[in-house]
Amino acid sequence: MQPATANRLDLRAIPYRWATPGQHAQAVLWVAEHLHHHFPTLSVTALSEAFHQFQPDLWESRAGIDLDYVDLARLTQHLAHSSLVPELDPPIYCSDACYLAEVFDYLKGVATGLRPELEAGPLAHNAQLVALIERLAIGNAVAERVLRETSNKPQRTTTDPA
Repeated sequence: MQPATANRLDLRAIPYRWATPGQHAQAVLWVAEHLHHHFPTLSVTALSEAFHQFQPDLWESRAGIDLDYVDLARLTQHLAHSSLVPELDPPIYCSDACYLAEVFDYLKGVATGLRPELEAGPLAHNAQLVALIERLAIGNAVAERVLRETSNKPQRTTTDPA
């Protein structure tokens, strides 16, 4: 479940030190829900401990309490480098990596569809074009791994509501 899209007027930043214990608890549960697939063996207690060490700002909206995507990513990296999680599986990829993987996958599909047309058309003897289409049709192993290992859900970054 991704945070609800909210405009700047719907969000209210709450510095960690000003949040109530109830708001902290809501944020920990939200983080646990969003990071469970990255850290399936991490207990909520250990996650809560890491959350309180990290002390991120909270964001309150009509949908509830959550974190900014940038803070969630930083907390994730904090957890990944902690002794609580010896190995990160599956890996975490930023939204840019996911976007590029989707672009590579799209280009592979387009190139695969163009191969028969290219072979039958007047450009079949253009070696550079043929090589480009063939290379794109092969695909990209890194892009395929990123797509396989991520859920490709859209991420939200918030801006200063001021």
